[in-house]
Amino acid sequence: MNNQKRDLPPFSPVTSSPSKILNYGFGLLLLISFLLVLGAFFVLLFFLPLEQNLIFICFLLTLPITLQIVYLKKTMKYTTTVIDNQGIHYVNKFNDKVEKIITWDSFEKIDEFKGTIKEISASSDSDLLNYDVFAKMVGSGKYSHETFFWFVSINGNVEVHKELFSGNHIFSMFYTNRLELVRGLLLGLSHFRPDIKIHPKAYNMYYINPGSFVIEYEKRKEDINSALFIGSLVVVITVFILLFVFF
Repeated sequence: MNNQKRDLPPFSPVTSSPSKILNYGFGLLLLISFLLVLGAFFVLLFFLPLEQNLIFICFLLTLPITLQIVYLKKTMKYTTTVIDNQGIHYVNKFNDKVEKIITWDSFEKIDEFKGTIKEISASSDSDLLNYDVFAKMVGSGKYSHETFFWFVSINGNVEVHKELFSGNHIFSMFYTNRLELVRGLLLGLSHFRPDIKIHPKAYNMYYINPGSFVIEYEKRKEDINSALFIGSLVVVITVFILLFVFF
């Protein structure tokens, strides 16, 4: 698919860039925690007399072991995201396997979707449902994260796709160029699927100028510095209040 629109910036493929420190640190932390729990389970099971309390503890340890096995199994899929003229490719670089492809042609209009989206509130987020591609904060507090939503045709059914622009492998979970990947998605849709309506917030959340598709890094830096300043100010004020109250 090479029918790029001339009135837009040229589209160039973009490939995710992993953060080695974060990825390998996170992966090793998960593996160490799994081995520690598994080791504790085997020590209790084979090296200590099986009393009633120990049996109960061993039974309790099977729960985190099972949950970690399930999580590790789910996070051993793709390591790399590639956005090119054909669409979005999810690749596992450790075995050179393409796990999934979403072509530009498979994007669908929201009107074709007949299901529900649990993350969307009918009252506060109703405006989002007027667009085929949108982004919003999902979760709460420190567990909130920016998520993209769009709709794709899979085996004749239109399903919602949720995208975090991160890897799905314990050793390649974090990308350093999420903004570039988002720009690649939005620019690719504008070139190859101009019929797909994109919510303006999808641009604003990632500091992308909707006219020029330029990533406004300086504005992002200013917002980060402002957030850090406010957070630091709150911490300092809280400490002074606690000192005043207790001393």
